[in-house]
Amino acid sequence: MADKKDPADGSGSKAARDADAVDEVERNTKSQTTASSYTTTDHDVIRTWAESRGGRPASVETTGDDGDDAGLLRIEFPDAPGGSADNLDEVDWEPFFKTFDDRKLSFVYQEKTSDGSTSRFFRFVRADG
Repeated sequence: MADKKDPADGSGSKAARDADAVDEVERNTKSQTTASSYTTTDHDVIRTWAESRGGRPASVETTGDDGDDAGLLRIEFPDAPGGSADNLDEVDWEPFFKTFDDRKLSFVYQEKTSDGSTSRFFRFVRADG
């Protein structure tokens, strides 16, 4: 993705560094800010980011099938204020990532909020191309 000399690389993302995948992450802002967002398709970065926040792969109830399709993807944070959503089913990472790849999605996420707190902001978007 981004050249390591490029100031818009993923080096500001703790999840990318922890997953040893800085080259697989692109920063979405022109300058490094506390609340920078990042985009990746790297499974290790996504899993690292989610699990470091207590997140688990999930799908919206009744949207998947009994096969490989996980349905409408979500990351569930059961320990977050408000707890788990009643309409989410926990899924394993394997079908989660198969669905993610089949739908050609990218993962947009934030490490920190503007006040420096750990962020749980994320979004699934269609990958370019």
